[in-house]
Amino acid sequence: MTSSGGFSPAFRIILLLAGGAIVLWGMSQYADYILSITFAILIALAADPLVNRLRRRGMHRGAVLAIALALVYGALALLGLLLIYGAAQFLTELPTYTQQAHDLTAQWQAALQNLGLESAGSQALASQANLAKPLNRIGDLLASLGSIIGSVTTLILLTTFLFVDIVLWPGRLAETAQRGHSYARRLAEFMVDLRQYIVVMVIIGTCIGALNTVMFYLFDVPSAVLWGVLSGILNFIPFIGFWLGLIPPAILTLLEFGPQRMLFLAILYVAINGFVQNVIQPRLVVTRLNLTPFFNLVSATFWPLVLGPAGAIVGVPLTMAVRALILDADPATRWLADLTSSKLPALPAPPESVALDE
Repeated sequence: MTSSGGFSPAFRIILLLAGGAIVLWGMSQYADYILSITFAILIALAADPLVNRLRRRGMHRGAVLAIALALVYGALALLGLLLIYGAAQFLTELPTYTQQAHDLTAQWQAALQNLGLESAGSQALASQANLAKPLNRIGDLLASLGSIIGSVTTLILLTTFLFVDIVLWPGRLAETAQRGHSYARRLAEFMVDLRQYIVVMVIIGTCIGALNTVMFYLFDVPSAVLWGVLSGILNFIPFIGFWLGLIPPAILTLLEFGPQRMLFLAILYVAINGFVQNVIQPRLVVTRLNLTPFFNLVSATFWPLVLGPAGAIVGVPLTMAVRALILDADPATRWLADLTSSKLPALPAPPESVALDE
């Protein structure tokens, strides 16, 4: 302890880490519910511009609620049907693709042996490039979609009643903030920035998914709609999602049409998605919630350890919430929040030099 009776900075960090570990363990025990309520909040934020537009037209609150829920659930139902149909089609044809992947791996092993490598060495190298492994993992991921059905009811209930609160009793958080509650003001500002981020990401994800679906269809990629929709969803995962969206259609194109078409597909995919994510997206996402590239990657890789694979999709908003509502709220930990921000904090002006008398 320090002489003033308080905890030292190092001990406070230890307490913060210990408390964080306990909270994360608790979150992992209730991951399904936490994901449901997180998705419900994000869905409500994405639909907020629609709700505000309907309000400005003077519509009755009940009509606003009915229209918003109908459009949101219609979009979610369409998205779910596309995923379920494409997943079922892919899983049906998965054994054929797996056998093709094994045959191609055997051809690579024979080619390595012709180059002079021993049988054991060529087999080890070929096994590392076995395309059947990622195909089987993709199949397991798509098969696990059925397990999400159990939490759909919870998600629908949470989303419905959250919309009821937002539409029938609007502005409660802003009113509380105006009364002088500093944390309520902080929460209100965070929700405004998060809403802008989510709305832009939904628009960009929809555009990327549509463009990729057309591209995959033109290249005759099997289950083109499935991979296009998935690429739009994976756009929420920084850095990693970009490449995860390319792996399945690239492997299937390689198996069906050979390396030349796969190369053309990969080049066009990287060009389209790279332009959108690196040129258009940064110009649209103008908020105070930007994370450094390192902490974007940490968000995409850490939260799945706590909440499961879907944690990668909500990883960035969760990290934003931790920074804005926990770290930045306490002056003792505000420096940790500054370390995660892509914007440097304003530095104090240097002291003016005093001229010495000659």
